[in-house]
Amino acid sequence: MKRLLLILTFALASFAPAADLPSLDLLRDKEVVETFASLPVQESGRIKPLENIASYRLLRFRARRSIWLTENGEMDGKPITDPATQKHIVKDGDKPVKLNATEWLLVSWFRPDIAKLVPLFKVDNSSAITELGLTAKAKRDQYTFAEIEPARQTLMEKMSEYREIPAKKQTPEQRMIVQLAANFLDYEMITGHFDFIRSPVGDKVDQLPAGVEKPLRLSKSLNALANAVRKNGGPPMQIPWFRDFGKGALGAMMSGNAEQQLRIFPPAPKVDEVWHGPGEIIFGAINGEKEVTADQLAWLAAYEEIYLALPDATKFKAASKALLTKVQDAAKARGEGQFIALERHSIKADYFFYAQWIFLAGFVAVALSWIAPGSKLEKITKAAAWLLLAAATGYAVTGVIIRCLIMQRPPITTLYETILFIGASVALFGLVAEWITKRGLGLLVAAVGGTACMFLAIQFEASEATDTLQQLQAVLITNFWLSTHVPLINLGYAACMVAALISMIYFIQRLFGKIGPKSDEGRFLTRVAYGFICCGLFLALVGTVLGGIWANYSWGRFWGWDPKENGALMICLMCLVILHARLGGYLREVGLHNCNLILGCIVVFSWFGVNQLGVGLHAYGFTDGTWPKIYAFWGSQMLLMVYGLWLAWADKADKTDRAEVVTVAKVEA
Repeated sequence: MKRLLLILTFALASFAPAADLPSLDLLRDKEVVETFASLPVQESGRIKPLENIASYRLLRFRARRSIWLTENGEMDGKPITDPATQKHIVKDGDKPVKLNATEWLLVSWFRPDIAKLVPLFKVDNSSAITELGLTAKAKRDQYTFAEIEPARQTLMEKMSEYREIPAKKQTPEQRMIVQLAANFLDYEMITGHFDFIRSPVGDKVDQLPAGVEKPLRLSKSLNALANAVRKNGGPPMQIPWFRDFGKGALGAMMSGNAEQQLRIFPPAPKVDEVWHGPGEIIFGAINGEKEVTADQLAWLAAYEEIYLALPDATKFKAASKALLTKVQDAAKARGEGQFIALERHSIKADYFFYAQWIFLAGFVAVALSWIAPGSKLEKITKAAAWLLLAAATGYAVTGVIIRCLIMQRPPITTLYETILFIGASVALFGLVAEWITKRGLGLLVAAVGGTACMFLAIQFEASEATDTLQQLQAVLITNFWLSTHVPLINLGYAACMVAALISMIYFIQRLFGKIGPKSDEGRFLTRVAYGFICCGLFLALVGTVLGGIWANYSWGRFWGWDPKENGALMICLMCLVILHARLGGYLREVGLHNCNLILGCIVVFSWFGVNQLGVGLHAYGFTDGTWPKIYAFWGSQMLLMVYGLWLAWADKADKTDRAEVVTVAKVEA
């Protein structure tokens, strides 16, 4: 690993002669893009389409999944100039060109001269740019690889320095520099991915050992070069040609993270669970860690054919399709890659993104229905709200089911997945409640809950910028308890949050005078909220007991006072307190809704808060920057609770006043 980091430190970019550069139209050709997008790749233990990798790489760099070939990376920018033709890159009507994630990856691979001129790196703190000795733009802006490259050495030095500082003690500028350096190095590797074919040893071909065939092709000469390194006996970096050779091999990995290497070559069935990548094969040969087999050399040859076919469009398409077919056949023989098409469909459909906006449109329709109660407008807007919210819920549920099919497990094992699952569950609960009651409440619950959860999920995905379809250990995927305990717990979360949401609606309506004490609408809201508390208690209690049985089976104890276990217990106890206090007459209308707000705060703590503690066997997703959001939610609930306490006092005082009036009237009579 130290050797790889040393090579990475001295990595330099190289380009092919202009005459060998493919046209941008070829890299944007639908047939070419479709071929590469559907190419199966193994990353982090999971088989996924190359489109997935391109999408999350671009999301991490730019916080978006597309990019415009303009000077500011946006649609309204001035088109950049093609270094090879010295012409603006435009399409019909002199409009700028927009690249999707796969197109961007292809341009980065085969036309790095263009890719490095596009604003790619999102920098939220301009002071970090100034610290590197560069000219800063706006406080938050996008920077190109070419703009950052002059400060490369300074960037690497500061990254090494700031990484020694604990993350919590880093200044915003230091954190930004560390992040920018990581993104810069990763993109440097992406643009140099085909360097091991383009120029395996740079301009040092004449310094290659005798007997190595020229032009150098690693599929033919890798073993000879490996033998030459071993015979040298000294550090590889002292070999004149090895510096560029190592840089090319490093770029072939396409990531400094071993789990995120581009592993594109499936081994023979029952040989190895891990696929091979070009960089791994090259370094394995040089380090003598693994013997390069004939099959691996054949894979390298097939990969080389793609680049060597350029710039001939026909040959390039044929070589790309040949590689795709070869990988698909090998994956099929291993029983892998059967969900590539389904995952690509999921990426294109983008169910949760569209669900978010349809939920929001449904909320607008619900709001419009309040304008003229009892009118024709109310009927039309309610019908529209039903249609929109049913469609949004269908989108969300479909997205969750597809994730379940792809991963072959319940889609509730990460924090991101629970947000999607609970959001879809809240919307379903709301629609079912509306179908039963037909009072408009369920529509509002579905609209607010669905919109909030979809928005939160999308923001979470953008901030993490990593593949959300994470591979689990086989023992968990096939575990009965994972399919029962976890869904029930999350359904309990959903039911309790619906109860809390109804109580929020109750207090907001009281605040604006829409309902009064002991009104029919108030009693209706109370009954529905009470019903969801009962539902939440049942689901959470059964889920908790099943979790205890699983814990006893797996860890040898039923209960270990784990933070997540404690959170589930707190939910069950709070539900029991509400129900018993209600039955005992200690809680009336306002009191019940106040307690529901407390229940919602407990659910948020159990759902999100315990993950910020960094301890426990149940924690999933130790995310930074979540506490402020949790505090903001708790603060809003405390304000409503204060208002609720005032309402309780006011209602009691009003009751007392009415009793006194009645008493006086009786006396006078």
